[in-house]
Amino acid sequence: MRLFLSSYRAGNHSDRLVELFGEGSEVGVITNGKDHKTPEEREASVDEILGFLSNLAMRPVEIDLRPYFQKPKDTEKLLRKFNALWLADGNTFILRKALAYSSADQAITKMLKKDKLAYGGESAGAIVATPSLAGVEFGDDPGLVPKGYKKALITEGLGLVNFHIVPHYKSEWAGARYMLKAIGTNGLEYKTLTNDQAIVMDGDTAKVLT
Repeated sequence: MRLFLSSYRAGNHSDRLVELFGEGSEVGVITNGKDHKTPEEREASVDEILGFLSNLAMRPVEIDLRPYFQKPKDTEKLLRKFNALWLADGNTFILRKALAYSSADQAITKMLKKDKLAYGGESAGAIVATPSLAGVEFGDDPGLVPKGYKKALITEGLGLVNFHIVPHYKSEWAGARYMLKAIGTNGLEYKTLTNDQAIVMDGDTAKVLT
C-alpha cells in the first residue's frame, strides 16, 4: 500500500511525495472537506492546493464528489482515471461523509489493496485514513451540514493504517491538544504530526519522516 499522510501539504518532504506519486502524475484532488465554505472561499482554497501540486511537476485535477453521491459505479470509473489521489484538508466529518455517500471510500480501499493507486492526504485527508475520527470533534465542527449532506455523523475511518493521527502538533491550533487528550484517554494508538512531518507507507510499514 502506498500512502503519504501529512499535517500540512507535504511538510518538508515534497521529494518523497513526488517519488511515491511519480513525477508528472495526474493526481485527483478530492476537495469535499471544503464544502461548508462559501463558493469564493472554497475556490480560493482549492486553487492553492492545485498550485501546490502543480509546483511539484504534477498534474492535479479537482474531484468534487457531490455529483457522484449514490452513484458507486460512476465514482469508481472516475477514480480509476488517476494513478494517485490527494485528499485535501478541511472539515473531516464532511469529507468522510462525501467519501461514504459516493462510495469513494470502498473504491479507494479496493484500489489501494491492488496497488492501483497511491493515496495522499493532509490534515482531514490524513485523519480519514485512520481507524476512526476519535477526538476530531475538538478541532472540526461536527454540526456543519452543507447542502446535499445529512446530519448523521460517520465516525469510522477508512482503516488504511492501524493508528490514529493528530495533525498540527505543536502548532497554534488548539484542536491538536484536545484531540490528543481524547485519543490518549481512550487508550488508542496514535502518532502526532507537526506541519513539517509526514508519514509514508510503501508496502506494509509506516514511517514517520521528521
